[in-house]
Amino acid sequence: MAKNMSNTRFRNIDVDAFDPEQFQDQDETGGDALSPGVGPDENQVAQLLQSNRHEEALKVALQNAPLKTKNQAVKDRATATVVRVLTSIKQTDMEKIVEKLSSDQLDLLMKYVYKGMEIQADDQTCKSLLAWHSHIFNKGGLGSIVRVMTDRRRL
Repeated sequence: MAKNMSNTRFRNIDVDAFDPEQFQDQDETGGDALSPGVGPDENQVAQLLQSNRHEEALKVALQNAPLKTKNQAVKDRATATVVRVLTSIKQTDMEKIVEKLSSDQLDLLMKYVYKGMEIQADDQTCKSLLAWHSHIFNKGGLGSIVRVMTDRRRL
């Protein structure tokens, strides 16, 4: 028998609090579709696209991702905005834009690529999204796909 069996101070963690069956997703945004700070600024993205500043438009579109909201309309609108930016960028510019993104931005972009394939399934959009997927995979590797697939926060 171990000498320190009478000392139970190390047992002060509540393991039931970490039960995945008891998980409750907390909606910090209140669920309002018009909440400020939820989703990308569509007007600013449109202005950047009109002035052919695609890289900046993509970075603005990736800001304020609506991952914590439960309102699916907000998530779909954000996805449509990001997909519009992605499809407007030429294939020759994709690689240099992807190289400038951080790991977190790559993971978020991969989420948008998968969601865009789910929502907007026309041929031209899917062709562009598959090209983006290839470039993101080349930089982020398999880890990017695994992080996106295992993340509980969905678009």
